Amino acid sequence: MASGSVTIRDGGGHRDSGSTSGQAILSAFIPTAITAVVYIAIFVGIRNRYQKMYAPRTFLGVVPVKDRTPSVRVSGGHWFRDFRQLPDRFVLQHNSMDAYLYLRFLKVIIGICVVGCCLTWPVLFPINATGGGNSTQLDRLTTGNVLKKSHWWAHVVVAWVFFLGIVAFIAWERLRLIGIRQAYYRSDAYASRLSSRTVLWLNASRDACQPENMQKFFGEEATKLWAVRDTGDLDSLIEKRNGAAYALERAELDLIIEAVQLRKDKSQVAPANGTNGGTELESQDPVPRRKRPTQRELPLVGNKVDAIDRNRSTVGKLAERIDARRLAPSRNIPEHSAVFVAFNSQPAAHRAYQQITFQPRIPIQDRFLAVQPKEVLWHNLAKSVTERVSKASLALTFVIVFTILFSIPVGLIGTISNVKNLADTVSWLSWINNLPPVILGLLTGLLPPYLVSYFVSYVPKLFRHVAKFSGEPTAPQAELKTQAWYFAFQVFQVFLVTTTASGALPVAMQIVKDPTSAPALLAQSLPKASNFYLTYFILQGTASAASNVLNYSDLLEYLFDDYIAKTPREKYTLHAQMKGTPWASWLPKFTNFLVIAIAYSCIAPLVMGFAAVGIFMYYLSYRYNLLYVILTKVDTKGEAYKRALQQIPTGVYLAELCLIGLMSASGAAAQTVFMIILLVLTAVINFLLDRMLRPLELYLGVDIWQEMEVPLLAEEDGIDPNDEAALHAASHSRRLGLGILPKPAPRILSDFFDSIISAGRRQAQDWLSEPSAARGEDAEPMTDEEMEKVYLAPAFTSKTPKLWIPSDSLGVAKKEIEENKAAGITTTDEGAEIDEDGMLHWDHDFDHVPIFKKPTPI
Repeated sequence: MASGSVTIRDGGGHRDSGSTSGQAILSAFIPTAITAVVYIAIFVGIRNRYQKMYAPRTFLGVVPVKDRTPSVRVSGGHWFRDFRQLPDRFVLQHNSMDAYLYLRFLKVIIGICVVGCCLTWPVLFPINATGGGNSTQLDRLTTGNVLKKSHWWAHVVVAWVFFLGIVAFIAWERLRLIGIRQAYYRSDAYASRLSSRTVLWLNASRDACQPENMQKFFGEEATKLWAVRDTGDLDSLIEKRNGAAYALERAELDLIIEAVQLRKDKSQVAPANGTNGGTELESQDPVPRRKRPTQRELPLVGNKVDAIDRNRSTVGKLAERIDARRLAPSRNIPEHSAVFVAFNSQPAAHRAYQQITFQPRIPIQDRFLAVQPKEVLWHNLAKSVTERVSKASLALTFVIVFTILFSIPVGLIGTISNVKNLADTVSWLSWINNLPPVILGLLTGLLPPYLVSYFVSYVPKLFRHVAKFSGEPTAPQAELKTQAWYFAFQVFQVFLVTTTASGALPVAMQIVKDPTSAPALLAQSLPKASNFYLTYFILQGTASAASNVLNYSDLLEYLFDDYIAKTPREKYTLHAQMKGTPWASWLPKFTNFLVIAIAYSCIAPLVMGFAAVGIFMYYLSYRYNLLYVILTKVDTKGEAYKRALQQIPTGVYLAELCLIGLMSASGAAAQTVFMIILLVLTAVINFLLDRMLRPLELYLGVDIWQEMEVPLLAEEDGIDPNDEAALHAASHSRRLGLGILPKPAPRILSDFFDSIISAGRRQAQDWLSEPSAARGEDAEPMTDEEMEKVYLAPAFTSKTPKLWIPSDSLGVAKKEIEENKAAGITTTDEGAEIDEDGMLHWDHDFDHVPIFKKPTPI
């Protein structure tokens, strides 16, 4: 993709554009390195001043005390010692399993790239350099310099060792992950939640949603049922009610400030007139009617009315309408609805999740384990099967079309990286060759990867909205669907389209002139396209990783919003906000990084070295953020990492296909055959691996809770019921689909797999049981009223917001509180005040904030 050389033959003449890869890389590295140093210097300088942005996990009230990252002192450089000494498992213990697994994934990428460098560099660098071609600079280290057929045997051997090693490692890591997830499920902190023993079923029949039929449909161990009812227009009414309540809150704040300002003005005038202004003020209305806050009867039009009276009346009327709607007969259970069912134990919930389904033939998932109420997308639950399938199909169609059409701008950007070769081919672009080397280096080296990174960064936000529209019932499920779509987009656009656009355009034009040159030109251009990724990894690993820590855009946005925030609620909400974890944006990006590195591992091995360094810089930045800044808001319970591992073989397939094409184009027939065999072998191994591990990954808990399986296994497999090891091995054999293999293969494989799973489970259990991982005091048990509402849609349970206005010395706030109380609106003035100059002050200690609720995972 970068401006590597392509030999162009025009008639009997010959001209070589020359390799500019070294200059392009240097042109990209210098400005990005300088930018990175500046970013880090700014971060170090302002980090302790803006603790809210750069270390909220050390003090902010929304983070439970037991989960806060230690901070030695708020000034000086001592925070760096904590950052350096805290192990990654601290993230598992005090943030989330997904956060820990994300750091683990970045280390997996680094490890694969480092091992790949150790394997390929000593072997393939000298092989490529002595391949008989005339490439120069870094291009000499790629397969583009290999003309001798015998040299391809080295690439074949390295490919067999490296690619099969990657497949074996993925299998080991997926087994290890099963054990980690099992330990997390069984940990005290997780097992104590109601959600850990609750299952959500979609498309359940109306009879199954009736409490009196609970045990008939869900078994004797089912203890509580919450059916999803039709909400009608309740959501829009609640939105209007809350909007009016917050408008009332803002208007009352304006009234208080106006009263204080009037008193201040009169107090300043009174001494000059020699009158007793203070006494005179006490007998007057603090704010004359004409100075009270007003608003239009309709937006932008109509007569002005008193804003406080109008919004207070609106809140009351809407509250009455909402109560009436909730009691209406239309708020019943649809013919096919959704239902949450709680069980008396985790094993019972996991067994029900595995065994009970209402729509076994539909092509989309119909049941979900351990869903928390805050994760539910309530508007998607009561949709019919037809509507869910239709919306899912429309969403997938949109994503496919969007991904294809997006190739147009990405392709044009990719062409820029090879513009020098294009200028040699297209006469009207010849002026590009007259540009100064520095400008040309920036144009071909830095600009293309920057533009690609910028445009692609907005795609996951769009895909996330589409995933929610497609009918996904929970935020984690929408995130997982977005992850799958965005990974496909990344591979197609950032790898395939960009590579093709940068390297193939001038080559395609030459092939039109001389079709016989196609094999040689393609074999030469594909390796040189790797130069783009060298600069791409430089950009990502330096400036982008440093920007990830400084995060200046969020800092500026916070300072601006804090300046314009008006009410105590707005100030508190802004201060309480923490950056979340968009797994669907992060994981596909770095999975694609690894795909690119693997794809070029034997073609241009230098790419893996740049990838390793770039990802390591990113690892440091994300490690800091997950320790100090970020709060996990979407919990996939390890599923996102599992899917990332399943996507890694994409890089292996692409690498094998590229090598097959290159060897075939070079006339190395025997080597091509060996690579085709490797491709088929890799595909078969991955197919079998997915088939064997899917039951273990899908039904995690059932494998460790085998009470119902023991009699069946003992009877059908002829196993002693008292032989725990034999029962456990037989369980694995069945789940892994190994029963079809001749004995003793199932037992050997199941024992081997179980040893890896057990090792991962024991290690995670040790980490989660460390004293430093103590979760503090147990949460208070829910009352019967709370239990009844916990899995009901907020449309049926939300109350009129408690208003929060600041206190004042004139008593205006007290008067408003009494008038709101008479209208049925709860209001408080605790924790905030307006001083004599009309300035707002609020207590940043969340224990004193009247609208703050401690986070309690359900």
